Amino acid sequence: MLRQMKKLIPLGLAIGMATTVNAQTVTLKSLDGATSLSGEFMDFDGQTYTIRTIVGDLTIDAFQVTCEGDACPTATTETSSFGISGDSSAVGKLFADLLFEFGIDIGGDTMTSLDANGPSQVQLRNELGDELAKITLKSDGAVQGLRDLFSGEASLAVLTRPISSEENAIFQLAGLGDMTSPEQQIIFGLDGLVIVTSKNNPLRAIAEQDLAKIFSGQVTNWAQIGGPSAKINLYVRDKTSGTGAVFDTLVMTPAGTKIAATAEVLDTDADIAKAVAADPLGIGVTSLSDVGNAKVLAIRGVCGIQVPATPFTIKTEEYPLTRRLYAYRTNQESPAQLTRFLDFLNSEPAQITIANDGFVDLGASFQSNDEQGLRYLSAVLPTDVEMTLAQLREMTASLMASDRLSITYRFNLGSAKLDARAKDDIQRLAQLLSTGDYDNKEVLLIGFTDAIGAGAGNLRLSKQRAEEVRSALLEALPGGAIDGLPIRALGFGEISPLACNESENGRHINRRVEVWLRDNVTVSQ
Repeated sequence: MLRQMKKLIPLGLAIGMATTVNAQTVTLKSLDGATSLSGEFMDFDGQTYTIRTIVGDLTIDAFQVTCEGDACPTATTETSSFGISGDSSAVGKLFADLLFEFGIDIGGDTMTSLDANGPSQVQLRNELGDELAKITLKSDGAVQGLRDLFSGEASLAVLTRPISSEENAIFQLAGLGDMTSPEQQIIFGLDGLVIVTSKNNPLRAIAEQDLAKIFSGQVTNWAQIGGPSAKINLYVRDKTSGTGAVFDTLVMTPAGTKIAATAEVLDTDADIAKAVAADPLGIGVTSLSDVGNAKVLAIRGVCGIQVPATPFTIKTEEYPLTRRLYAYRTNQESPAQLTRFLDFLNSEPAQITIANDGFVDLGASFQSNDEQGLRYLSAVLPTDVEMTLAQLREMTASLMASDRLSITYRFNLGSAKLDARAKDDIQRLAQLLSTGDYDNKEVLLIGFTDAIGAGAGNLRLSKQRAEEVRSALLEALPGGAIDGLPIRALGFGEISPLACNESENGRHINRRVEVWLRDNVTVSQ
């Protein structure tokens, strides 16, 4: 970064830092000419220069400097135009705010043009005011976002649901790549779908098994679910929207039902919240980021486990209606500024912006063992989980005086293979541990399973999953390990369900490896 370059290399020291007489020496100068740095040219990847100096190899943003010397490649810094299209709540406000922060991060700024529907175009400029890119924002929903990406009208599609296998097949057949690959699918944040009513409605919680019955029209009166004797009014999003698709996948399809024809279909999540807040008999599905003045109902599982929608339970994906935020691009060459922006999405300023806009960031947060009462409550509820008192005591002893990180790794049924979010979370955990802030701790990677299969087999599988995460983490750490920071893999099988094993979504939640930090003491294995 240019700001890092200015801190590291004062102008008076910058000249004459080439490594050898015969080396291809280049000089990188800041756009305002105040700072320069010379060294042996090593590489140019279209976005950054890498040069070798007496202090080591340095990587500098090509768009924040000029390059002088015979070895300088031709950097394309001309203005580019591209589009970002997709989900109404994410593109309409969040991405306008993210682009604003991105402009600050690169030392420049942005100018946003507005139309009747909100931000429509963002002009990205460098520190001298030169235009780098014109970015069009189009918030017409997930399906339109994918259509725009396919046609080339957009370079990025933003969805609050994963791309379907059928949609992905269309891109693959067109030679546009596998949209589910790590290079083309970026998970940049999280959100939760919530069930909302008017604040005048006396209901406080709703049973998970009643949701499909209510929204399919099988339950039509509030008295049937513990409320007043009055008609239930339904408010929903279209099935093609991110909200509609995720709700259908998690709730309606598993129950073999469809949204009732009597439900009122609205254009945005915010519209749902507004309509329900104004209707004492209304109920709707919206995003946690768009609740507004509506009241959120707690969701009670079939087995009695009740998980609230909080940033921590959404980060751990233990809240049953958690959803991930996705950005998709094709395998075609991306505009340079888009590539820089996608790298920025994982940065701290970007994640803070995501949280400030009402979504849930991917950054690690902590919760003490004292705040993890759900795992002990679920252990004593009537269940088909195979568990012994000795196992429960062993888990409790391992977690005493420990803090749990929100980073949680999940797996497919019967598999020890990490899912799509895990790769970035491995890097995120490695970076966190590399700060040195936890060198007096030990890392516990604790595996759990669902209740499908024999208890002994699940115990082995949970340990295998924890070992898989440990191997990936050690590979990501500098030098393969950190002195004084032991990393242990433990497995406790199915004894600590955080969701009901009666549902597929609940079983998916329970197949996990948790990350805990505790004082550096010997832990029984």
